Amino acid sequence: MCTTVGFSCRDGFVFGRTLEMGVELDNQVLFVPAGYKGFIQEDGAAYDARYATIGTAFMDMAAFGDGINEMGLMGSSNLLPGCASFADHAVDGKINLTTANAFNYLLSRCKNIKEVKEEATKLSLPARSAASGTPSGEMHFFFMDADGNRVVLEPKHGQLQAFDNPYGVLTNSPEFPWHVTNLRNYLQLQPENIEQRTWNGAVLSKFGEGTGLAGLPGDFTPPSRFVRAAFFVSATPRDLARPAAILQAFRILSQSDIPDGAVIDEKSGYRDKTLYTAVMDTSKKSYTVKCHDNINLQPFRLEDFKDERDLRFICLDKEMHL
Repeated sequence: MCTTVGFSCRDGFVFGRTLEMGVELDNQVLFVPAGYKGFIQEDGAAYDARYATIGTAFMDMAAFGDGINEMGLMGSSNLLPGCASFADHAVDGKINLTTANAFNYLLSRCKNIKEVKEEATKLSLPARSAASGTPSGEMHFFFMDADGNRVVLEPKHGQLQAFDNPYGVLTNSPEFPWHVTNLRNYLQLQPENIEQRTWNGAVLSKFGEGTGLAGLPGDFTPPSRFVRAAFFVSATPRDLARPAAILQAFRILSQSDIPDGAVIDEKSGYRDKTLYTAVMDTSKKSYTVKCHDNINLQPFRLEDFKDERDLRFICLDKEMHL
């Protein structure tokens, strides 16, 4: 499960995501320099990273789950189980990439949403890697650029369908257009309190604060997380300074944090939990992370790696010392 949000602030734009899983993964911060040539197409050819990029990767693999490049393009790859579909085989005339490689390709080679949309039309996503037999992951992507443009890309029969995303939110299944339609069920939500109502001549007064949000869904299903995040993004003041906006993104995303034991897969017995939360911003090209067992914020900036010429994995401090 994943929740991603993006919104504007006084100093630019912030973008962040959570990642929830029932198993432990060794997540690290990954830096890829401009010109890195280690990303491989399905035909065995390599493609280079045009822009320096930083984000999260897993288990020493050069594959981003999310990140920001030096041009301020930010992206997140989220699960889309049961709703993604792929090409049966490689397509002539297209760049054939599995889902993970397609995300790497777009994040490290595009400078803005216009280029993301253009490059996405050149890609085909096969059901399995021709080289390794590895299946394409059922994922969809959310990208936001330094001008605040936003797009969601979803695999349909191996082609990436593009949807503009004015809501600044992505979760998981069903497909993005379904979530947009579902928002119409929550038109009554508002930040202003409802002080009182008159029913059949009797006046009813509020118990406390937050009455305008009565009916806001609080569970961890993708539709509920989408509604919750979309409302909080919409209600966020746009004049927040950069530090306040980064903290606001963490607060919004914390509404998707899963307390240990609250969500259990009945078949496996795995307990889902929020593995990490990351927030990035266009002003400083920063990437800030908090982990499940260490909620202290750990910031990184692309500028910190300006002299690096090789791919680099950075270990996170994953334990709080209480």
